[in-house]
Amino acid sequence: MDDRVRRLELRDFLVAARARLAPEHVGLPATERRRVPGLRREEVAELAGVTPVWYRWFESGRDIRVSEQFLRRLSAALRFDAREEVTLYRLALPGLYRAERSLRDAEPSVDRDLDVAAGGGAAPVIGGDADIDAAATAFAVERERFLTGGPLTDARTRARIVRSWRRSQALQVDAERRSVAFAAESDVALAQRRERNERLLRASGDILKHLADRFTSTGYAIALTDADGCLLQLDGELHVRRRLSKLHFEPGGDWSESAAGTNAIGTALADRRPLQLMGAEHFCDGWRGFTCTAAPIRDPDSGDVVGALDITGHYRLVRRHLVGVMLESAVEIEERLSSVLPSFS
Repeated sequence: MDDRVRRLELRDFLVAARARLAPEHVGLPATERRRVPGLRREEVAELAGVTPVWYRWFESGRDIRVSEQFLRRLSAALRFDAREEVTLYRLALPGLYRAERSLRDAEPSVDRDLDVAAGGGAAPVIGGDADIDAAATAFAVERERFLTGGPLTDARTRARIVRSWRRSQALQVDAERRSVAFAAESDVALAQRRERNERLLRASGDILKHLADRFTSTGYAIALTDADGCLLQLDGELHVRRRLSKLHFEPGGDWSESAAGTNAIGTALADRRPLQLMGAEHFCDGWRGFTCTAAPIRDPDSGDVVGALDITGHYRLVRRHLVGVMLESAVEIEERLSSVLPSFS
């Protein structure tokens, strides 16, 4: 099981890494409009000095041996920083992966924020409903220990989540909260906020529609927020949106950490990197029945975070690959922001 998990994590990690790089970022010609952002596998293979077939086998999780020299070349090709390069080595070399797992099992104080998809985003839940329910129960126990000042002992409790819980406490967020306040309390206020974020909305329009069509009849809702965590747009089936509206997960709702505690949108905005979480990884009682996966959106000119893209559904719908989907879509929005000018009408 551990080796299967390692290969799945390696695949998700490499797909997300390719998605964030455009050909011109690595010295390749951008000769055509691409359906999705990022490098193709063939381009990564060329940069790393291997055949396209061999690299496809490697990325898809085939049981093949790799050299340290290849990993160095791949790390350079994908522009990895030090942490990302360490993650690549852990996932590509089975011995390192097993040693890391053994170390985490033996030493509870080791930072467990080693979820690797998109550099630290995916919830540590793999398997069917039984596994998901077991993880949800474990998260609930750990959250209760945290709220009552007890020690955290479960290996699935990520340090990143604990840091967000601590921020939520410091911000005096009510852990029993079951709905958020509105950042835009009226239609007029929401229209004004949308006007201020017109460029983001125009850049993301087609992508949000594509995601809504892709996930229709699946139980998910797709959300776009501004940089403050105010929900600007929500797409999804009516029954899903009605359920979410009870939490004020609807346009105008404030999903920043300061208003909603630990949640994918607020924490992704606070940390400036993607996040997936589920169940009682959320700080507030009201969101424990859900899973959410969010990726921040950056202005390509300034580098500032201008919003977040999120997918939310029942907690049993947690899926690791959604981190890559959200990251890929957020990168495409960023690319489109470059060509969208403010409207002066």
